[in-house]
Amino acid sequence: MKPFYYLVLLIVLFVTGYLVLNDFNFDNISFSNYLINTLFILLLSCVAIAIGAYLVAIRRKHLTKDVMTIRQYYQYKSAR
Repeated sequence: MKPFYYLVLLIVLFVTGYLVLNDFNFDNISFSNYLINTLFILLLSCVAIAIGAYLVAIRRKHLTKDVMTIRQYYQYKSAR
């Protein structure tokens, strides 16, 4: 149910932003252009955030690549 509330909030924010920008006048053509532009910007923002999160995950994985846990260390020492 929570994602539904987020979706409703997003729709309300889109409509409110449009009405504030156009002095509370509603026009179908300009509203369509507004939605296309804002959704395009939102999509690009989500893609940029996903790429950033992916790069951070790769960096963290690379930093701990050759680190042994305590159990692995003792197994390594006892195998010698």
